[in-house]
Amino acid sequence: MRKSTRIFVLLLVIEVLLVLGSVYMVGQVSGGNWNAPDHQEAISRIMTVIGAAIPLVALPFLLIGIGLRRKGE
Repeated sequence: MRKSTRIFVLLLVIEVLLVLGSVYMVGQVSGGNWNAPDHQEAISRIMTVIGAAIPLVALPFLLIGIGLRRKGE
């Protein structure tokens, strides 16, 4: 397996973990298991943070993967 392919697979795994984590946190807040004074605000905050984290995590991995792909690795 090429290095660039490993980078892209790792990126996919990390992105899936971020999405699953956000789904878990939203489920905990909406189910009442986590104490939040305003459930809608907490869910909005979770989605905002995850929405910002996904591209910030993806960008370095994509740049590294594209660089390795150009080198032929």
